[in-house]
Amino acid sequence: MNFNRVTKQIIVFVAGFIMFFCLLGIAGTTDRTEQIVYAMPQEAYEAIYLKLGNGCTDRQIADEYMANKQYYDALSQ
Repeated sequence: MNFNRVTKQIIVFVAGFIMFFCLLGIAGTTDRTEQIVYAMPQEAYEAIYLKLGNGCTDRQIADEYMANKQYYDALSQ
């Protein structure tokens, strides 16, 4: 039995396993961001967009909204 071959197969398997879970994490983060942005009030979205500027991402908008959710929810009332 070739020990180097088995070692390489184990390393490839472990690397693939780690990459799979990293991709799941990225997909989960993207879904969470989309849910937050689409569920927030329009007034909150506009206020955050103006605060962060033209180059802001949905992730930045979602993070800002969640950090100050009560404030931004109060804007729409």
